[in-house]
Amino acid sequence: MFLAVDTATTGQKTHRYLRLSLVFVVFALLVSVAIETVVVSWEPFALGWDPLPSLSHYFYTSARSVFVGTLIAASLALLALSGRNRATVLLDISAIFAPLIALIPTGIDADRPVDALSCPGETECIPAPYLGDVRAGVVAYLVVVLTVVVAMAVIRRTMRIRVPGAGLVSAIAVVTAVVIAVLAFVPALNADFPFNFWPFPSSIHFLVTLLFFGTFAAVPVLMSREPLDEGETPPSERQKTVYRWVTRLMIADLLLLVAAFVLRDQLRGFPVVLIGEVIALCLFAWFWWVQTFQRWKNEDPPGLAVDLTPAEPVPGDPAP
Repeated sequence: MFLAVDTATTGQKTHRYLRLSLVFVVFALLVSVAIETVVVSWEPFALGWDPLPSLSHYFYTSARSVFVGTLIAASLALLALSGRNRATVLLDISAIFAPLIALIPTGIDADRPVDALSCPGETECIPAPYLGDVRAGVVAYLVVVLTVVVAMAVIRRTMRIRVPGAGLVSAIAVVTAVVIAVLAFVPALNADFPFNFWPFPSSIHFLVTLLFFGTFAAVPVLMSREPLDEGETPPSERQKTVYRWVTRLMIADLLLLVAAFVLRDQLRGFPVVLIGEVIALCLFAWFWWVQTFQRWKNEDPPGLAVDLTPAEPVPGDPAP
């Protein structure tokens, strides 16, 4: 049996492996959490183990490096998959919030220490040694976002190309970065940073996590409803079934996450949020894996190319 030579272009290969990398990033995050939960936290001869309330709480454990690294890697992969339809615009928006989940950690409950870290009062907090890192991360995020937005605007202007959704994504990125910087550093507003919101959402971390999972979850919902692009391989009946189930389960899981936050006092001790986040990531990875192979041989998948229609001439610029 002879295997055919892969004649895919560099663009096709890049698109394939960027998509697959997102699945492996999710896998790496879940593996690090599982190791921390089962291997590190497990006590011999004890029944079961004591998982933390959410994935975000693993920031305070030995899984921190993988937790932060996977979120930054996911953000870069999502941005690199920028395309020309509404679903890929959602990927860009989710990429805006992914780094903030790592840079602004969740709070630790006063009655639930994490890895010997606890809060001195009766409300959740970020331990004092981490606050300097958080504020430094906010400054870096603001500077990088503003630099990237300006640089990409200059590139689009210079190359005279129009990227669908670029203005919306840039506006959301700038507003997000500026608002968080204001909440972190303006004296009249930063006293409770990053717990500037009350009662819902309770923290900046929870807000950006909800926005990330919301836009992330909307991708399979939207992709399952959008018409196929010209030249796109239609999904098989089996793939259609996967997409339908992922869509239904993703919506149900998001409702579960919101309900878990609202009822967190009644559910104290039971990791509903952790379970909901793991389910959401697994569902997205399942959808993403299946759709990657649906589009494996497409010459021009929706997430590969931008609209190369020349932009309107800029007044004062010489004619091309």
